[in-house]
Amino acid sequence: MSREDEAVCAVCGVTASQRCGRCHVTHYCNREHQRQHWQQHKKLCNPYVVAESSTLGRHILASRDLQPGEIILKDPPLVLGPRQVTVAVCVGCNSPVDGTSQCPLCGWPMCSPECSLVERHLPECQYTQQNRRSKVVITEFFVLNAMYECITPLRCLALRKDAKRWQTLMAMESHIEERKQSKATDLDKSNVIDFIRGYLKYNDFNYEDLYRICGILEVNGFEIPGPNLVGLYGKACLLEHSCVANSTRTFDAEMNVIVRAAVAIKKGDHISTSYTDPMWGTASRQQHLTTTKYFACRCVRCSDPTELGTHFGSLKCSQCGGLIPPNLTPDSNWSCPSCEAIIPHADAEEILRVWGTKLTSLRGNISESEHFLELSKEILAENHHYRVDVKLALVQLLGAQIDSSSKSDAEKLLKRKIQLGKESIDIIDALLPGLARLRGMVQFEVGTSFFELYKMQDKQHRSSPQVLPLLQEACTRLQDAHTILAMESPLQEEYKMARQAAALLTMIKQAFKKCKRK
Repeated sequence: MSREDEAVCAVCGVTASQRCGRCHVTHYCNREHQRQHWQQHKKLCNPYVVAESSTLGRHILASRDLQPGEIILKDPPLVLGPRQVTVAVCVGCNSPVDGTSQCPLCGWPMCSPECSLVERHLPECQYTQQNRRSKVVITEFFVLNAMYECITPLRCLALRKDAKRWQTLMAMESHIEERKQSKATDLDKSNVIDFIRGYLKYNDFNYEDLYRICGILEVNGFEIPGPNLVGLYGKACLLEHSCVANSTRTFDAEMNVIVRAAVAIKKGDHISTSYTDPMWGTASRQQHLTTTKYFACRCVRCSDPTELGTHFGSLKCSQCGGLIPPNLTPDSNWSCPSCEAIIPHADAEEILRVWGTKLTSLRGNISESEHFLELSKEILAENHHYRVDVKLALVQLLGAQIDSSSKSDAEKLLKRKIQLGKESIDIIDALLPGLARLRGMVQFEVGTSFFELYKMQDKQHRSSPQVLPLLQEACTRLQDAHTILAMESPLQEEYKMARQAAALLTMIKQAFKKCKRK
């Protein structure tokens, strides 16, 4: 090994054999030097390294082995703001508003006078006061309001006062040339630039900077559920995309993004997240990625017509009953691998259009949803994403109907809910492996159903060994749900589910004790 390749102490520069146990990147010749260096090193101590390639650009690799649930990074927001497409909201906290309260200085809607003092509201407030010289007037509420498209870009422009944060922002990918070709920049000009210049009377900015900012928001923005914010993050934006991601992301109460390992990750592995909805079929995911992220995904799932053996987009063969996966070549016919029967491309598209229309017409109706599953099983693969979508919806809908049902009907509903939940979890595990939020939510629903079945037993039977399987299933699934959902933000409904799971587990432990005493 050459001198350049030798590991050297970060403090004194001599050859070093010890390294930081957290990041496995920085080396030391002894523990004393490691302690001396910690205050400086802790800001950079992460279990990953940033790499760069011509195909991926900047991305991150694990610098050591990572275990499921382990935090990879925690990143504060560079910018937070309303989504580009939104109804009128409070520009302080992003809650829906009805126009009864406004910022006393600029007129942008607020949910309360206190929100006018929120720091992230300052940019649009100051730009409005200094340039428009009259308050903003908003008259449309509870419908999409294009006036809000300027808010987050203005907050990005405000970073020019901080050279380091501005540099971090402008280093993000904007795909500006691709957006010009797709005419996305035409919408930027009419909805954002012209509005800022015309309505807010603000002109002190470079057009190209604002075009890039609009692209950066579209390509890099993380949608934050709950408050329905979009955030830009200087480190998390380096996560590359995969339709079978190996990390999960959550947000804490301060809107920091927390990225964790969803599965075991080996040293040197690429760390990925999903830029699209993993529960969409390949065609929908690809359309979303090409139109909003400006690349076509070539991950292992997108390259496999069967989507990792799930047949998430396959049709039933009318000739032999086998499964016909989509042809990944655009506008090509589909062919049955068993009997070689052909479905013309136009026919396959029409089948998907018809069943897609039926899916959107269900609107939460239980009987129609069950009817959809019964009819579609002759046309769509069992695990086709249309069917999985309905199964997941039914897991929620059936639970809401149980309370108003008779005991015998409630038992049937619970068993059906468990069946659908189990089938859904099998697909979730294939497409969203590890500690996926959706897995936690479905496990919670299935686990609570097992416990409800236990509670429906006659009182004298609840402490008998015969009910142990129900308690064991409930316990296992609720423990899994709690492990996953407890990582969510306290602001999220999923976190409340984790607390409910913890309470139910306490009750289950008591029930176990009664059974064992018998």
